[in-house]
Amino acid sequence: MNRDDILVCVADDIGIRTWLERTLDGMWPVEFVASSDLSRVSRLVEATGSRFAMVAADDNDAEKALRIISALSKSREDLAVVSVTRRVNQDFLLRSMRAGARDCFIASSDGEDIRARIQQFLQAAPERVAAGSRPANGRHKITLVTSSSPVVDTRFFAQNLAFTTNKLFPDARILALDTSATDRHAFYLDSNNRVTLESLLQNPESLDQAMIETALEEYAPNLRLLAGKLSPEALSDDRNADLFIAVSQLMSMFDYIVVNVDPAVADFWVSAVGLHAKDLVMVIQPIVEQAHEARRQLDRWREHLSRDCRKSLVLDCYEKKGAPALGELERAVGIDYMGTLPLDWSSRLMSINAGLPLHKLPQKGQYQRQLETMLKRYAAGGSKDKHTGVRRKLLRVG
Repeated sequence: MNRDDILVCVADDIGIRTWLERTLDGMWPVEFVASSDLSRVSRLVEATGSRFAMVAADDNDAEKALRIISALSKSREDLAVVSVTRRVNQDFLLRSMRAGARDCFIASSDGEDIRARIQQFLQAAPERVAAGSRPANGRHKITLVTSSSPVVDTRFFAQNLAFTTNKLFPDARILALDTSATDRHAFYLDSNNRVTLESLLQNPESLDQAMIETALEEYAPNLRLLAGKLSPEALSDDRNADLFIAVSQLMSMFDYIVVNVDPAVADFWVSAVGLHAKDLVMVIQPIVEQAHEARRQLDRWREHLSRDCRKSLVLDCYEKKGAPALGELERAVGIDYMGTLPLDWSSRLMSINAGLPLHKLPQKGQYQRQLETMLKRYAAGGSKDKHTGVRRKLLRVG
């Protein structure tokens, strides 16, 4: 079994979706998409690089499922397409086979049998990597930055992570995306692009390299910012696939993408694009309640993250003399910490209120020095903290 395989299921019926999730039993990640938009279905299959797709038939409109099966089967020879139906129907079975389906699953079949049949298809299909999603050269990395509490300012950390990455790798194309953006202003910066993530989701056909270069201006050489706050309507299961597709397209245009994920929408974002994430940074304050909630979140997200996603802990507003100890917080969260950052409130306020990056301030504060030191260690690999002797699994920025 290769858990890197992503399955695609075209289904409007919640009952069939629930049955399939229970049947797969976590063996493979699955991306669901509604049948209403064939172009969205096709883009999702391409974005995931999936070698196996299931199309559920509506008893009252079997023709729609047959059209989708035919379109997917003709789109790629290496894609195995099967139909899914609630009950045995000999006429539909024959018609779906003529349309290109290689099998038909009945949504009451034994789970072990279904898993075995899927495994056979995947073993027979050639390996395929989606353009932009899992490139052989190891680039195109997404870092999700979030917290277990809304009081933690991940927006400021993600902003400075993007700038420091830009400084360390000036030739790399970097996108910083802010899900807490207001009025198209990304992060705490004086930036106002007319293009937002919401507009990209509404017009997916417009998203290409030419559009990025003309409509999303560089804030700094090779660094672009994108306002990513989504409306409540966009945070639905139907838009989950749209976000996955959009992020897949952006990955093909940038070497690094840093996303500030507002805690209020973290579940949606991780479920939608977690499979793309190479790194997940959990930023918390040295508060036990936040540490315990962070662990609960990470446990909940485990099935949505790729197995090679590095999860790292950052302690913000940390003082060595405070309690609890750093090691205790690390054990409570259950992931290795990458470093600590001081409160340094005056530098933060000056940067935020001036709408300027931290490194543009006339004086270099303690926060900036510690952040730069921490990120330089990321590029170097791993190290031991001279005070605690705790080995860190450092975020791979390069």
